[in-house]
Parts: sequence; structure tokens; C-alpha cells
Amino acid sequence: MANAPRDPGFDGLVGAIDLEVGASRPASPAGRLGAPILVAAGAAALLGTWVALSVLLGGRVLPDPIATARLLWSDVRSGALPSNLAVTMARVGAATVLSLAVGVAVGIGTGLSPRADMFLAPWVVTGLTVPRLVIIVVAYLLVGFNEVAAVTATALTVIPGVSVAMREGVRAIDWGLVDMARAFSVPASGRWRQVMWPQLMPYAAGSARNALSLSLKMIVFAELMGRSSGVGYQIAFYFQMFNMGQILAYGAAMVLVGAALELMMRGLERRAYRWRPGVGA
Repeated sequence: MANAPRDPGFDGLVGAIDLEVGASRPASPAGRLGAPILVAAGAAALLGTWVALSVLLGGRVLPDPIATARLLWSDVRSGALPSNLAVTMARVGAATVLSLAVGVAVGIGTGLSPRADMFLAPWVVTGLTVPRLVIIVVAYLLVGFNEVAAVTATALTVIPGVSVAMREGVRAIDWGLVDMARAFSVPASGRWRQVMWPQLMPYAAGSARNALSLSLKMIVFAELMGRSSGVGYQIAFYFQMFNMGQILAYGAAMVLVGAALELMMRGLERRAYRWRPGVGA
């Protein structure tokens, strides 16, 4: 029966489905304008909006990008911006590592154990709903205006989101593959490393990216409220001086750092997913 004739109607239906699926797939950016051109166009539109608002509101109210860049470079040359940025990034790194360590553990635990999920549900819901400002204020009042309070408060705001993402990742695991690996006598460590963790990697990567970006914002906010160093402290200082130019300069510095971190995360993801077809290209 291997050479049995195929139904031409069936072949036509399959061809029509293939054409429909192919037409619905998003076209590659490289096949149209190219990713660099699109990114450059988006950046130009952003800068153009900034310039237009500066002209509309006046340079004293909203300095233009060139004036802001000059102020930023002046603080770079004086050493004020690099020193404060280094302090901020050290806090961001500590908060990100702490939030990922706890959040990933809680997420995997609640995903594997329904009892743990039910027990920790009030904690996770509270962490997701309580205003982040309240967490920072309470941490400062309980621990004091120090590094521990700033880093801990930031981590507490990030952990719930990481745990929820990882919990959903565990629930999305194809347990049939795990059972098949067990049937072939693959040890537990091998099942975790070769079957379960590759399925969790997209969730872990997304959690890491979100944790880093949210920690960056929350640390600056915590510094603004109660620290004597860092980018947030500098923004608070210039706010009291009504110096919009310096505020924009430090804000632009954080945007550049965030963009650099985003590029770094994308490079790590491409390296981690290089086994996937089309990812490493």
C-alpha cells in the first residue's frame, strides 16, 4: 500500500493550508527595511518628539537633546555621574540576584506542589498588589535608611512577578517528555537538565529581563527617597534645585545603561537558544 494513489482533493487542501499559514507568518525585518534601519527610525522619531516638545515648551522648561548631552558629558568628565552610576548599578545587581534566587525557587516550588502554591498564594497576591512605594517606606522605617533596606525592598517588589512567571513555566512543561525520559532510566538530574530546564529557559530568561529592568527603576526610586548616593539621590538633589537639565541628563544616562543591558540580555538569549533553528542567524 506504500504506492497507493493520493487523493488530489486532499493535496489541494494541504497546499491551500500551507499557503495560508505562510501568508500569516510575520515577515522577517531583514526582508523589508532591515532591523537597524527600523531601530534608527524609531530612535529618530523619539528624538524628534523631544526636540518638538523642547521648542514648544522652551529650552528653560525642557532642554533639548543637545543641551542634555552636554550636561551629561560634563558630569561624566567631572566623575560625578560615573561614581553615582556605579553605586546604583551595584545595588541593582544585588537586588536582581536576590529577587531571581528567591523568585525562581518559589515559582518552581509552587509549580511542582499544589499545597505549596495554596500556602504561598496569599504572600504572592499581597506582593503583587501592595503599592511598591509602601514596601520601600516600610523597609526604611523598619530597617533604617541603609543599603539593606533599599536592596531588600526592591527585591520584595520583584520576587512576586518572577515567582508567578516561573510557576506558569513549570505548569507548561510537557510532562510526557519527562515520563519518557524516566522510562528510559534517565536519572533525575539528567531529566531536570536535559528535559525540564530547556522548557523553562524562556520563562527564566523573561523573568531575568523583567527583574533587571524593574530593579533598575525601583533602586533609583529608593535612592530618591532615602539614600545619600546614587543616580536617584542626584535626581532628588537637582529636583530641589529645579534643574531640569541635570535631571534629564541623569535620566538619559539610565536610559543608555538600560539599553546596553537590554542588548546584553538579547545576546545571552541568542547564545542560549543557538540550538533553535533560525535563532542564531
